[in-house]
Amino acid sequence: MARFRRNAATLSVAMNTLNLTPKHPPWPSLWMGGYGWDPRGGDGTYARKLRAHCLVLGDSGSANVLLRIDVVSIPRDVHRELRRRVVEVEKLVADSDFLIASSHTHSGPMIGSTHPHPNVLMNLQPADITAVNQSTALFIDLMVDLVKRTVQAPKVPATLHYAEGSVRLGHNRTGVVDTVLPDVPVLLVRNATTTEPVAVLFGYACHPVCRGNDKIFDSDYVGVVIESIERRLGLPALFFQGLAGDIDPDAGGPLVVGEKLADAIVDVLAADRFTAVTGPILTKLTEIQLPFAVDTGDAAVQADLKRKFESRLDGHLGQAEVRHARLMLEQLRTGTVARSIPMPIQCWKFGGLTVLALSHEVLVGYQQLIKDIAVRLGIGKLWVMAYANETQCYIPTDETAWQPGYESSWREGDRLVAGFGSSMLAYSWPAPLRSSPVGTVPAAPGSAQAVVLAACEAILR
Repeated sequence: MARFRRNAATLSVAMNTLNLTPKHPPWPSLWMGGYGWDPRGGDGTYARKLRAHCLVLGDSGSANVLLRIDVVSIPRDVHRELRRRVVEVEKLVADSDFLIASSHTHSGPMIGSTHPHPNVLMNLQPADITAVNQSTALFIDLMVDLVKRTVQAPKVPATLHYAEGSVRLGHNRTGVVDTVLPDVPVLLVRNATTTEPVAVLFGYACHPVCRGNDKIFDSDYVGVVIESIERRLGLPALFFQGLAGDIDPDAGGPLVVGEKLADAIVDVLAADRFTAVTGPILTKLTEIQLPFAVDTGDAAVQADLKRKFESRLDGHLGQAEVRHARLMLEQLRTGTVARSIPMPIQCWKFGGLTVLALSHEVLVGYQQLIKDIAVRLGIGKLWVMAYANETQCYIPTDETAWQPGYESSWREGDRLVAGFGSSMLAYSWPAPLRSSPVGTVPAAPGSAQAVVLAACEAILR
């Protein structure tokens, strides 16, 4: 799906913000996402409000919609329904011109009931899961209305300006690599008539887990940055999460981490070393399938998985493993076990900037691999986002996938089934993603890393 207009573009902008902090009523559920393995629900209090921002870039009369949301994740069925409502029912925007991004705050509401499954993740029972689904329906309605209001709002002529800052706020938690990403991409939107700034879009790659596992709703360090920029500069600030799958914040809490990132953004704005970003805008949305380490459609593999999951029913690994095993056994029994994991990839190309938006929790090692592709293709400024459109698994690089761990999703002794306490168990999948044979460089054909990089190269072309 792609759209491209060759005529010179006149850009315009409109923006709206919605307070998304759950409150009962009208939210039927105050269950929270982000942590397992026990029930976790909001107690009705919040530290910083959760927000949804919608920014519409008019491009020679056509709308390009950015919707960023303070939730931990959006599963595929919720993403597809939200996209269907916006694109097909309301006809507000073309498919590839609609980009959704989650901040990944771990102190927000649980959205959807598939990946993660609320029973596996938190031992929620049917009535609780019904409430989660009712809140999800409310969430979709709110997002569709926000997009509709913003698309239909009056727009002002706009110019765009891009620069990059740098700050180190986190560490790599895998113990396999020490890579972090200090980049702070900043896109400044100005009123083309008055030249006054009207909004700033920024990114960073770090898990919003400063608050920790409690019952208070909080947009985490993301909300601190947004509030700080609004307070200091009087500008709406929109955050877009980077390749943060294996990056956790350093000590200090939301205020310390958030204010340091806000300082970096203010420094970029003060230095005023921006390059112009222009239309027309080329947009494309594609989808690939991420392969599991085993062929879950093969009868022998299914028999092996059945044996392994049945062995967990005695609870020797823990009750979350029991709940996951029961779900996997039911899927094997009914023939509904997944064969692969879909991964939407989206690209917006401006004059002077390319935005590549990847779904899921992509590990930071992909940043340099993708930038190497961009250099080879002669692409200039590149902003890589993750947690875009839907978030249903971690995507480790081969280097991480070769070692047992949470992100690689296997444990010592068995690479072919979702490991106990691992991310694939949390997200309710049967097995890890397929990696290259250990030591293989570049990634072997058919591995998850090779599939992802091939798709990135194709869409960047």
